[in-house]
Amino acid sequence: MMQLQAIVDNSEQLERSKSIGVLTAALRDDWYAARECLLEVSPANADSLRLIESAAFLVSLESSAPLTHEEFSHACYCSDGTNRYFDKNFQILVFANGRYGFNGEHSLTDATTDMRLCNTLVSDVEAVAADFTAVLSQSLSDPIADAEDYSTAEITFEYNSELDGHIQKAIAFFDNTVRSHELSTLIFDSFGKEQIKKMKVSPDAFVQMAMQLAYYRKYRHVPPTYESASTKSYSRGRTETSRSVSQHSLEWCQMMVDHPETTGLYAKSEVLKQAIVQQSQFTALCAKGAGIDRHLLGLQYALLPDEPVPEIFTDPTFVGSRHWKLSTSQISDPILVAYGWGEVVDNGYGVAYRIENDSLHFNVVSQGLGSARLCRYLSDALTDMRFLLTNAHKQPHEIMADVDAVANVLSSIKLLSSSPRRSSSPDAPASPSPGIPTIAPNAYGSDTEGAGNRFRFRDSFVPETVVAHTMADELNRMPSNEVICALETRLSRFVKESLYWALPSTS
Repeated sequence: MMQLQAIVDNSEQLERSKSIGVLTAALRDDWYAARECLLEVSPANADSLRLIESAAFLVSLESSAPLTHEEFSHACYCSDGTNRYFDKNFQILVFANGRYGFNGEHSLTDATTDMRLCNTLVSDVEAVAADFTAVLSQSLSDPIADAEDYSTAEITFEYNSELDGHIQKAIAFFDNTVRSHELSTLIFDSFGKEQIKKMKVSPDAFVQMAMQLAYYRKYRHVPPTYESASTKSYSRGRTETSRSVSQHSLEWCQMMVDHPETTGLYAKSEVLKQAIVQQSQFTALCAKGAGIDRHLLGLQYALLPDEPVPEIFTDPTFVGSRHWKLSTSQISDPILVAYGWGEVVDNGYGVAYRIENDSLHFNVVSQGLGSARLCRYLSDALTDMRFLLTNAHKQPHEIMADVDAVANVLSSIKLLSSSPRRSSSPDAPASPSPGIPTIAPNAYGSDTEGAGNRFRFRDSFVPETVVAHTMADELNRMPSNEVICALETRLSRFVKESLYWALPSTS
């Protein structure tokens, strides 16, 4: 700790034009040329570079203080490139406001390994932070501790005009790359894993189908989709590709978007369930080593230079099916507040997601394809899927009755909140508020004395706060929470269409 404090106290902000780390953000050939130039400038540069490259990991003490979810995601993703060394297997990022993160180079490890490391890191940090005063006091009172024990040495480099040119070129490439990318996040807190499990479907496959629907609504076709499946149960196992697209997922997207009026909720829900089951089964096969993509990739790379290339590797359908326009993966861990990466093809998206008990989190990156808009489509898709799976058994008039009941209560609360304020004097006479409507008798429940009347606010005035709480209580007690969810976020186009269609009773 004393060494880190000494670095903070004695270091100055590095000029971007002198950043060696930004060279690692350049194209590989450009970084190779810059590295050779760096080594030729001075033998001392080779020693400095060796210290960095031989280190187990790097710690980046940041001057920035990201606050929002999107700012934090962007800061961990790339920052301005100055205080990074992207070739290092991982860097621990510590920001000025106390937040900390992790930036990893993917070729060496996969997410499961990185998360085990991060969990250990967080556990150790929190253990120290829990009794920081005692730890610091022990360090200061150590009898063998002196100034030399906490001394630090700056790693320096020598420069020439050629190396300066390489750095400027790397900065320009980095800035252009960052400008061309769009990073957007979605925190969907209407429901999460627990609610999805109550629908009796796989939470992961549910989210995968939401991404299929979101993409289809934006582009009107299903994309080649990569989901990472772990093969860690095998020695030296890493990942396999779980392909999310199936005939069922395509059929369901077409039913939802292209011709929604031709089928009812039940038919749509059945095809969705089939798509979810197929996705879950294929992912399980991949985890058992029964996937196809790693096997075929190995065969392709095993070809000798003079061997004929099998037709499958040049077949347009096969080649197109590996052009991952949606590159997706899930990490769900309590220590995470943000997680993501970039796209793997220029016209695609990188979609990282987390499935929490009561929320779903997405980090979407693309080269200006509309990441924010895809997030909005994702939010709509999730809401619509919940509505579909939980209302598929209902007749249209039953759904309309639920919606009417909830809409009445929400309307009452909205009108109540906008009604004129009354005198706060305790002696002021009470009068009925014109902003409190009477709820329709047949909207929910019966209109008989007793239970039915608890939904009405009519003859005598009740203080506004009591009325608001009463309405909120009745809202919570209503049975169709799925419809409430849709109305709270907004009555989505799909829900509206579901009510306007002349839906068949059975389909």
